[in-house]
Amino acid sequence: MMRIYHIDPLYKSFIWAGRKLIDRFGIDTDLPTVGTIYCVIALPGELDNIVRETGEPLSTFYEKHRELFACSDEVFPVRMTITCNEGFQSYQLHPDDAYAFVHEGCRGKVSGAVTLDDEGRTATWLFGHKVGSLEEFKECVEQQDWGRLFGTIEVRDGDYVHTPAGVIHGGKGAGAISATFGTNSDITYRFFDEGRDDPNRPLALDDVYACVHFPEVPFCVESPQPVVLPGMKLITYHDVDGEYVALRLQVEEKASYEYDSFLFITCVRGSGSIDGVSLGLGETLLVPAGYGAFELAGPMDCIAISYHEKEA
Repeated sequence: MMRIYHIDPLYKSFIWAGRKLIDRFGIDTDLPTVGTIYCVIALPGELDNIVRETGEPLSTFYEKHRELFACSDEVFPVRMTITCNEGFQSYQLHPDDAYAFVHEGCRGKVSGAVTLDDEGRTATWLFGHKVGSLEEFKECVEQQDWGRLFGTIEVRDGDYVHTPAGVIHGGKGAGAISATFGTNSDITYRFFDEGRDDPNRPLALDDVYACVHFPEVPFCVESPQPVVLPGMKLITYHDVDGEYVALRLQVEEKASYEYDSFLFITCVRGSGSIDGVSLGLGETLLVPAGYGAFELAGPMDCIAISYHEKEA
């Protein structure tokens, strides 16, 4: 009989981090600040969640128990985090798989984010570029002419923004807590870091110039509407084979749900249980592929990630 597994979170401080995540999720940590809660990630020797029931890193657990994921990918495919940018992130982009495999020996990164706050805020994000050539792009970077370089998007609470590989983004955070979903990679190429001289945050101008798109790839702000199910609202943010599946499950009191693949579920508000296994605020459970229908008890608001392989 299949069982449900606890995935222990990892916490990381960043130069742009604050204490909002610590206070919101009641995190017990010696870190002075936390910028990201890694709910699901499997990068061996770097960032690798522990599966509580077996004591194994998630990457090892995936290798040894592939039947629980019904996935033939050699490397664990997805990641999910909770992030709060209370300072200035770099201006950056992420490479696609083709470039990353050649230059980094790993997958590239596509990702997406949705704000978890309910403050009704609207923010303007620097996102994508509006120049016509690599030469003009380099000129803007050299002159730090960000108004000429960046495009902007208006994002309200609850909106979802998918970030394709090669799309530039970053900058000053609004202090909003967001859920982020993506491929299992941590490769970031920066082209401006507010004058910081941190060896752990190097600039990678040549890589940025090699990965940026001309013209810019299409993207948009999405406001997906929930599907009302008995006892629960289900929101699908993203579902692309070979990338990731991003979901949100808002449970009122009791609901039943079944998914065709594995499902990592993280509670971001309230608390409850899945088939009697407790799920507290900030905690993550793995429901294996083929588990069948399971019962959710709340009230709780959860984010979830899964994956469907891309057909050859």
